[in-house]
Amino acid sequence: MFGFFRRNMAVIGWSIVLFFGVTMFSGSVFFGFDALKNRGKEKPKQLSGQFISLGNHDVDVRSFYSQYQAAMNQYTQAGNKVSPVLHEQILMQSLGYSVNQEAYYIAAQEEGVETTKEDISAVEQEYLLQADFKSRSELKKYLKKQKVDYKLFRSQLEREALIRKFQAQYGSGIVINSFFVENTFKQFKVDYIIVNNDALSSEQLTEQSAGVLNALTGGASVKELEVTYQGIVSINSFAQPDYQDFLAFDEAIRDQLATTDLNMYLDPYCEASSCFIIRVLDSKVKPKPDDYNEKNYATSLKETLQQQAFQKRINDVFDAHPIAVYDSVLKAIYYKSQGRLLESLNSYQELLSLNPSDPAPHFFRAEIFLQQEDVDAALDELEKGVLKVQMVPDTAFAELHIFYADLLIEKKRRKDAFSQYELAFNLVQQNMDYLKLLRERYKQHSFNDQIRKFDDRIAVLELEKQEQDKLSQKDLEAILDSGDKDVVSPDVSKSVDSTVTDIDN
Repeated sequence: MFGFFRRNMAVIGWSIVLFFGVTMFSGSVFFGFDALKNRGKEKPKQLSGQFISLGNHDVDVRSFYSQYQAAMNQYTQAGNKVSPVLHEQILMQSLGYSVNQEAYYIAAQEEGVETTKEDISAVEQEYLLQADFKSRSELKKYLKKQKVDYKLFRSQLEREALIRKFQAQYGSGIVINSFFVENTFKQFKVDYIIVNNDALSSEQLTEQSAGVLNALTGGASVKELEVTYQGIVSINSFAQPDYQDFLAFDEAIRDQLATTDLNMYLDPYCEASSCFIIRVLDSKVKPKPDDYNEKNYATSLKETLQQQAFQKRINDVFDAHPIAVYDSVLKAIYYKSQGRLLESLNSYQELLSLNPSDPAPHFFRAEIFLQQEDVDAALDELEKGVLKVQMVPDTAFAELHIFYADLLIEKKRRKDAFSQYELAFNLVQQNMDYLKLLRERYKQHSFNDQIRKFDDRIAVLELEKQEQDKLSQKDLEAILDSGDKDVVSPDVSKSVDSTVTDIDN
């Protein structure tokens, strides 16, 4: 993946100055796979488009990279080194953000959302304020210095304005009245008749379902209909044993649900290659909470329904425009997140062929093998990873040694496990959380004569933190004290103004 960034640095470099969505990060980034160390050595080329796509839509790599770079800057400035494990989390967050942004953009275009100059200028003004630029001209000077075309930057503002307008508008037409509010406290027990045929068009399936409904209303049984419609559609039935909340049903049938008598069938509700015919068997009302306030409840309810409508619209985008991941690193992570473990294993193997000295893919392959309950294969991968660390010490990370040690303990290889725990200890001298985690491992596995060193190190870190907190407090007090001295009294202000006037005269 970092090779991809290197090849396209000239195009995506401007994204570093963008801030949109950056606040989603609460922590963790990685400067991880070795390829990053060589970033910038290759000559930039045109974007290839082979990054991520939603159907025929290429996901903008700049959206991904702005998230990744913001998090990376956050951690480098804090002096933190982050392992490949946290790196994968950041990559997945960045992937999710960029893919969602593309889905929002596609939906906004499909919904025909339009922006005005005022909408775009509002987004630009927000950026100017957050980036501490005094004016657009100052921004343009900065972009020119960074060799970034302002028109390209402006086009990204337009895209952001369109997405924001879509997010603000979609679902705004949802109306919550007292009738709807009261129904949200109802629960229904139902059964389902499912009419299915993958070979039929949606119109044909709807037509057949209407015929099934008419037959059911006329008194036909499901068994009779299975015979009647054999070879046309499949008909199945099942009863939902538990009561379901009103809001658990699709919005397309809620109005019917609220007004249909017991043992009556609702009109067919169709999606994909199936139609559902629901019969209401029973209903009951839930008690309202003691602190119930209809106005507040209605407001909260509308927000929830708007969020649901918005998410459903985005899910429709993903259904119509499937995700495809081309980047080598992201493929491995994406496949793993989807439970496509064999494909993920192959992608990590591909990464090893691209960067043979990197131990991280061995770690992640070991995780997958353990999920598949193949402990021996996991141990083999971890051993390879540790051997690579011995050859390239800078690639070491604590999780590799801890994971390896945990499996060695299971294999009754205590001496080897202890050596790996010790290697991990040497890597986490400045990390309180990892020291505490390792201390628990030592205690759990009865390495009791070594626990004292953890207590000593943790005590040192706690003392350093206290000292740092004191210094921070003193700095704050100094700033506040300086601010008090800079305050000019009204009388002094008048005196200064008078002096200036005299000089001007």
